Amino acid sequence: MSLQGLRTLWALYRRELRGFFVSPIAYIILMVFLLANGVTFLFYVRALHGQLEAIVMSQFTLIPFWFLCLLVPPLLTMRTVAEERRSGTLELLATAGVTDTAIVWAKYLSSWTFLCVLWAMTIPLFVVLNWGGAVDWGVLTAVYAGIALFGALLTSIGVFASTLSQNQLVAAAVSMVVSLLLFFMNSFRYLFQVGDYEIQYFNYISPTFHFTNDFVRGVFDYRYLIIYASTSLFFLFLAIKSLERRRWW
Repeated sequence: MSLQGLRTLWALYRRELRGFFVSPIAYIILMVFLLANGVTFLFYVRALHGQLEAIVMSQFTLIPFWFLCLLVPPLLTMRTVAEERRSGTLELLATAGVTDTAIVWAKYLSSWTFLCVLWAMTIPLFVVLNWGGAVDWGVLTAVYAGIALFGALLTSIGVFASTLSQNQLVAAAVSMVVSLLLFFMNSFRYLFQVGDYEIQYFNYISPTFHFTNDFVRGVFDYRYLIIYASTSLFFLFLAIKSLERRRWW
């Protein structure tokens, strides 16, 4: 990408990110997100009697965590491209010389940045918890790195889904279905016998397995970086090609 292309991408990125911070919907998502995390965190602290390791394990492996992980990215990305197509501003960007690649990457990076900001705002919960004991920040670093990688993948799926239709609800539904498929990926391992090679394959690509067996134990395998990054790039490639097809209709 040329220097001018990078400047265009940076300008679009700032525009999209600013749009999140002035949108009432984004603040509603932020409020519900922080409230849900705060309530579940307080519940785990009281129910587990201050057992730090068990609190961290519960906070990042049980259903409330996965519900937020799978729900928030589709809500953030459902309007990224779909709204532009519905309002006609997408064509204005094209006539201004903005490439489809720059549009997709700007939408993606801004959505992922806002998602990372959401999760970063939960870190003070563990700062407070650290007052009553020694929180393992190495484990939390691995967990939040895993959240960032998984969030990058879900965001790329959401942006791709948003290029498929002008209807935001359709985009959110498609993104949610694909995200749920990832969530239940590890369940397919029960179709095989213990010791079968296929089980290792599903473990390798299953986000739920990564969190429950590695991230919450402070283990960060570089192979996870490869698989999440490559899969995210694949969905972004599909998003760019999906956006390009409008020229032929």
